[in-house]
Amino acid sequence: MAPDVFYFNPTCELAVANGSFSYMPPRLLREFERDCSVLPFVFGKSRDFVLTEKMPSKEFILKLTDAGFEMPEFCSLKELISGKTETIGSIYPWGWSPAAHFYLKELKEKCSHKFRESPVYIWKEDHKTLFERITSLHFLTDFLEQNPKEFFVDQELIGTKANSIEEIEKLLKKHIPLVLKAPMSSSGRGIQIIRKPTLNTSNKQWISGILNQQKYLIAEPFLDKVLDFSFQFKISNNEPEYLGFSVFETNSNGQYQSTLIHPEIVQVISVEIETKIGATALLLKESLKNSVYAKLHSGFLGIDAMIYREKEGLKIQPCIEINSRMNMGILTTQIEKKTHSGTTGKFALFYGSRGEFMRFADNMTLEKPIKMRNGKLSSGFVSLVDPDKETQFGAYFSLTVAK
Repeated sequence: MAPDVFYFNPTCELAVANGSFSYMPPRLLREFERDCSVLPFVFGKSRDFVLTEKMPSKEFILKLTDAGFEMPEFCSLKELISGKTETIGSIYPWGWSPAAHFYLKELKEKCSHKFRESPVYIWKEDHKTLFERITSLHFLTDFLEQNPKEFFVDQELIGTKANSIEEIEKLLKKHIPLVLKAPMSSSGRGIQIIRKPTLNTSNKQWISGILNQQKYLIAEPFLDKVLDFSFQFKISNNEPEYLGFSVFETNSNGQYQSTLIHPEIVQVISVEIETKIGATALLLKESLKNSVYAKLHSGFLGIDAMIYREKEGLKIQPCIEINSRMNMGILTTQIEKKTHSGTTGKFALFYGSRGEFMRFADNMTLEKPIKMRNGKLSSGFVSLVDPDKETQFGAYFSLTVAK
């Protein structure tokens, strides 16, 4: 079987919004992509390749092998083009964009017939709609009409498209707080929560900036959140496969912070609503089959959702937004396969001054050494990128035995 290739480009949404084949992310985000470029190894097999210009050490690879991970080969794009392999099965970037297609164009020529027939082989203008929040809002609207369940969010509490400051001011008279979202952004970026009944100068400047760049905003009533989670799917041949759900944490502004490993959610919500999460996943899978996502996308896809509190009890907002790309939740479900079911933990990203992640990882490795149980990780700290004196960004997970 031909090897697959993985490529870490978490700035794909910015590249899609920019639209240029030569798009270059801001310097700090380029460092993030470089420092964490090995992360997609969790999806790979030993025959596969992960593209990186920053080769991990043999010691790092050995540690992860000992921890139960099947390690692919790490190499540069130039090395892979020049003869590491004659054929490739599929290419899995973190997300597709015009810039990703341009960067990987010579590799695409080596890909299998199956990949060449997939909807992501050539970038089309329609693909941009997959990354816009208005598309996921339309999906949610149709989903709620087709599935009128009492435990789903009411239609009047979902988002609406706003084209001007005046429209947002009218919505503020109905709903406070109000959540404003840019059409394209990721990991909770491009979001403002308006907590007062009138817009201040800073609010208006931010709104005007988004409207000038992307023409509209999505405005949503603020919900009394109990739990953030995400349904994970993989689409192949226009057919969605449900992979499970992940629970994640955000800060007060909705920006991603971490993903829980084997979360004990019944301590937060009832068994009844947990059962309804499973039922919701099956309904979402059916709706995806007939959606633009199954038609235009191939690969991993996440649907962010929320459990929130109303007077009559807990309800599910089943589709806050759809991410037509890999995400930290699907990455964490891969980690869970290597961990013992009797553990809990957390996957998180790290940002600090140069060398700070190396000091953090060294201290945590001593403080929480890896322990195995029945061939799987049961406790300990695991760095998922190779820390060095130049590294500013990192990724890791930490496990403890469940009580």
